[in-house]
Amino acid sequence: MRRLGLVGLVCLFVMAGLTATQTSAQAFTVICTGKTKSEVATCDLSGYAEVMHQMHWRMYAGHNCTNYAAWRMKKAGVPEPKILMGNARDWHTNAKKLGYLVDNRPAVGSIAQWSKAASHVAYVEQVGSGFLILSEDSYTSKTYRRYKVLTGASWYPERFIHFKDVAAPPPAESDPTPAPTTPAPAPAVTSKVTVSGPAKVTTSAKPKVTVKVAAAKGVVPQGTVRVRRGGVTVKTVTLKAGHRGSVAVTLPKMKRGKQWISAVFDGSAQVRKATSPTIKVVVTKPAKVVSARTAIVLPAKQFTVGTRPTATVTVTPTDGRTTTNAVSVYVDGKRIASPKLTKAKKGKVTVRLPALAPGRHTIRATYWGSRTVRRSKARAQAFAVVEPTTVRASLAKAAVRSNEPAQVVATVGTARGVAPAAGEVWVLADGAKVASAPLSAAARGTVTVALPVLAPGTRAISVQYRGSTYQTASATGTLPLLVQERSITGTSLSATTIKSTAQAKLTISVHSGRTVPQTSGAVAVLVGGKQVATVTLTAASKGKVVVTLPKLAVGKHAVSASFGGTDLLEPSTSVVRTLTVTK
Repeated sequence: MRRLGLVGLVCLFVMAGLTATQTSAQAFTVICTGKTKSEVATCDLSGYAEVMHQMHWRMYAGHNCTNYAAWRMKKAGVPEPKILMGNARDWHTNAKKLGYLVDNRPAVGSIAQWSKAASHVAYVEQVGSGFLILSEDSYTSKTYRRYKVLTGASWYPERFIHFKDVAAPPPAESDPTPAPTTPAPAPAVTSKVTVSGPAKVTTSAKPKVTVKVAAAKGVVPQGTVRVRRGGVTVKTVTLKAGHRGSVAVTLPKMKRGKQWISAVFDGSAQVRKATSPTIKVVVTKPAKVVSARTAIVLPAKQFTVGTRPTATVTVTPTDGRTTTNAVSVYVDGKRIASPKLTKAKKGKVTVRLPALAPGRHTIRATYWGSRTVRRSKARAQAFAVVEPTTVRASLAKAAVRSNEPAQVVATVGTARGVAPAAGEVWVLADGAKVASAPLSAAARGTVTVALPVLAPGTRAISVQYRGSTYQTASATGTLPLLVQERSITGTSLSATTIKSTAQAKLTISVHSGRTVPQTSGAVAVLVGGKQVATVTLTAASKGKVVVTLPKLAVGKHAVSASFGGTDLLEPSTSVVRTLTVTK
């Protein structure tokens, strides 16, 4: 988060929590809201609408939860802090640094604060029996609001900062909701505290213990937990709702001998205070030489050619002592680096791998040990290096007949100029796979793929190389393939026998295989195989034209018509009809 502006991100969570009314999971009730200056002035009680464009305590001006809280404190006479209060999640920490009281007891005039579920602050307008009235502003939703939240609800504040509390709530701000909806405050329930940890540690280790707080009636305990050694508090932590009553605590190093550890839960308004039984921890001197665990970690299991990932080697002695001396790192059995461990590095070093060829590789590490830590090896880790590919495609013919399969030539290559010897090439028509072919070493990256007969029209052809073990996938753009549709040309004569002084008429019809009339293209009229006339189809003709034949000699004549085709329609010729001419 930025120093100021990302407080608005926090208010995003607040807005999500306040878009509903009172429910079992979110017990709150919105009293009023406002976005514009006039709406804020109507809803707010502090005069913030007139000053919201100004920065208070160096917070971002306008709709902002921290700027609104700062204004309320400024108006109450609280001097501007000498340190920057920062994001809402940091207010309780910075308030403690300034000497202000922070606890879980609400008071009118205090600042309610959340830092786990959401980074947010609000002003406590009223403390009632089992409820609070809060007011706040939000950076993300650009909304000021005042609302009621019930004690123990999911949106109940995590803590309260007491900059300058008000002695009593304003009389005008009594509970604005009907009395039957306000539950009576629940009495504090009993709790039980247990602490567990190692039975034996060394003086060089910082032991970890687990403190568990169980509350009656299913209440989730929240509050301060103090871990004591010999009756003296050595560590204090905050038990939050997300911990679900269990928190791990790392203690300071301890002196030799028997140490007695206990934990105290200081209680809250909902849960009573309790102390755990004492456990015994025996502290001994560390062994002169101990074993260590060495591990090597890569950021991923696969990398692209040309990248140089960083491997992290961690050496962890069994008792937590500091490790020194060298660590050797090997890739495919060859040592690539030998960084030295120092106390400052705390058992961890990083090594950048060299550029590697495509294929399977292994990495391992050896810690060479010291006078106090034994030598150890990391388990070898396998990883892969892959290279990008390119695929080019061309069509054997840009246009094919309706029953003619098209052919696509695909070539797959790499930046090294070495073609992949495995994988599969897919051919797609209009985005759907229609054919495929495998790559082999003999293919040298080029395959010719025959397509099935495709539907008539302009098809968008593209090619994909699906990749292989050590080559990535790649794809081409689209190539247009014209698939023609078959045509049907029909004829009929006005009469099959005529006098030599008369002229017969030939009716010609042209349509597609789908019986769609053809509205363009030329038709040649043939008599005895010789062209005697040419007509052009138009939209007005609707696929049908009538041609008057010339006068013919006495005898029998073979009459036919031939459609020359178009880009989308194949040529076709009609059946031959016989015309008899008499004297």
